[in-house]
Amino acid sequence: MDARVANWRVDRPETAKPCATCGELLGRGYPSCEGCAEVVDRPLRADWTDLPEQDPERVADAAPGEYSWTCVDWALRQLTCEGCRGELAAGAPTCVGCAAADSARWEVQAPTTNEHALRTAAVVLRAPSWRRESVVSTWRLVLPFVLTGAVVPVAAMRQVRIYVLAGRYEELAELEALPLALPRLPWVTVTAG
Repeated sequence: MDARVANWRVDRPETAKPCATCGELLGRGYPSCEGCAEVVDRPLRADWTDLPEQDPERVADAAPGEYSWTCVDWALRQLTCEGCRGELAAGAPTCVGCAAADSARWEVQAPTTNEHALRTAAVVLRAPSWRRESVVSTWRLVLPFVLTGAVVPVAAMRQVRIYVLAGRYEELAELEALPLALPRLPWVTVTAG
C-alpha cells in the first residue's frame, strides 16, 4: 500500500460494508450513527488515550506540531465554544470563535493523503451547515471508502460532486466499491475520437 495512503495504528475495515447500526455503508451515518462514529473516531481516540495528560484546552491551544492532528481534532470535539455554545470549531457557521479554532486546526498537517481525507470528511460531516449540501453529500458518499484506506483522487471527488449536483445521490449511494462506476449523465455526449 502506498505510504501516502495509510498510517493508522488501529484496525480499519477491509472493504466498504454496511454498518450494523444504521444499515448504510459504514461511515455514511457519521456522526449521528453510533456504529459509524465508532469507526470514524477510532484513530483519533487511539492517539488521545496515549497522551500522558489528556487536557483538551492545553492540546487545542498548543503550538502547531506539538500534538498530532488526531489529538488536536479530538480536543476540539471535547470543548464548547464560548461564543455559540456549540462544539468548538463546529458550532454556528457565523461564530468567529469556531471559525478561528477551525482555521487553527489545519495548521497541524495530516501526514498521509488518506488521513487528510478522513479528517476533512469528519470535519465536514460534523459541521454540515458550514458547507454546501453538495460538498457534505460528496464526503458522505466517499467516507466508507476512505475508512478502508482508499485515496479518492481529486478528479474522482469532483466527478462525484457533479453527480450529486445532478441529483444522482441515491444512485451513487448504491455503489459499493471504488472506483465508483458513475451512471451516465443525460447531457454528456460521447464523441468518437
